[in-house]
Amino acid sequence: MSGYHASLFRDARRAPPPVSAAALRGLRAEIARIERSGPYGAAPEASGIALDLPAVDAAFPPGVLARAALHEISGGAAHGFALRLLARRPGPVLWVHPVRRAEALYGPGVEGLGGGLAERLMIARARSAEEGLWAAEEGLRSGALSAVALEPDKAVGLTASRRLQLAAERGGALCLILPGEGAAEARLSHSAAASRWRVDPAPADVSGPATVRRWDVRLLRRRGGGAGAWRVEAGA
Repeated sequence: MSGYHASLFRDARRAPPPVSAAALRGLRAEIARIERSGPYGAAPEASGIALDLPAVDAAFPPGVLARAALHEISGGAAHGFALRLLARRPGPVLWVHPVRRAEALYGPGVEGLGGGLAERLMIARARSAEEGLWAAEEGLRSGALSAVALEPDKAVGLTASRRLQLAAERGGALCLILPGEGAAEARLSHSAAASRWRVDPAPADVSGPATVRRWDVRLLRRRGGGAGAWRVEAGA
């Protein structure tokens, strides 16, 4: 075997040398540093995205949502929460959902959220889980969108979520995953999401107008730390 060949390959039958505890600690520290960093190891942005929900924003003054990152939202009010957020973000938005889904976004309802979202919103109907992931990833990577929302046809695994996170970083777009009802908390360790949320309808305040929507908002996990629960008014 030539010296050049030997420098590229090793005998697969021989066990690799043991890794010291100190080396493992150093590797874990480097992984933590990368996870705290922004795209391609750069310093994170000074400010994130605020939700325009005073109770939540007060707990995270720089903005609770990392920009150009993947965030997962589950619960009975997840769609309303996501649409309200997107209505407050400028630029074109892609919404990807399965063909088999019986319900579809209602134009007049979306228009009522304001922000011109109805004119900025594009909807892609995916025939399979793989097609939905592909559409979301390509949209994020394109650099032409401000945000992509994906209703996956099945659970988004760690590898797929990492691909979406990298695409969001490259294209500078916000990525929202809405997995629907299910044990979202049980999958906390299997996703590259920068944050995980649970949003459910809350009882109306009998002392106020019945048309004011109220949500129970729970931040389950956030990269960089932070969690909490709030009851908020989302507007009429």
